[in-house]
Amino acid sequence: PLWTDIGVDRSFGSLVIPMTWFQSLNPLLVITLTPLLPFYWRRKAAAGREPSARRKMAIGALLVAGAYLLLVIVSLLAGTSRANWFWLVLFFGVLTVGELYILPTGLGLFARLAPPRLGATTGASWFLTIFSGSVLAGVVGTLWSRTSHHGFFLVLAGLAAAAAFLLRLLERPIRSF
Repeated sequence: PLWTDIGVDRSFGSLVIPMTWFQSLNPLLVITLTPLLPFYWRRKAAAGREPSARRKMAIGALLVAGAYLLLVIVSLLAGTSRANWFWLVLFFGVLTVGELYILPTGLGLFARLAPPRLGATTGASWFLTIFSGSVLAGVVGTLWSRTSHHGFFLVLAGLAAAAAFLLRLLERPIRSF
């Protein structure tokens, strides 16, 4: 929201798009894209090419990294000017697809790996990871006022790429479990 206010040209003809509309993009895209992704995965499975849960999550993290790399490039190219709002819409599209690769897949993975008597507890532990991520986001958010916009977005892209790398490293332990 901060960059939307100071770094994005929200003009659409004579209309100025309210910031809240951009904040609504993620939930709107979650609602519209959620039914499409399982359809896509079923088609991949029918062709024998559906990625594993861990790989889906790694792909999702790479998509999130890509979304933030898009903002790095856009903010660098814009310089002191404001970027067109289209780039923010594209960012939210890529970010949301990345989230949809990660969040439901992670919850399903936790449920599948859980011993039957600990299913609810294991599912709740997935939400503990989301809590931890939110705490980390708060810590990283303090960098906003201490770095350039593109530098901040680069940190977020790096964190998402590191998460993808860690998920790839976990392939063997998850498979052997």
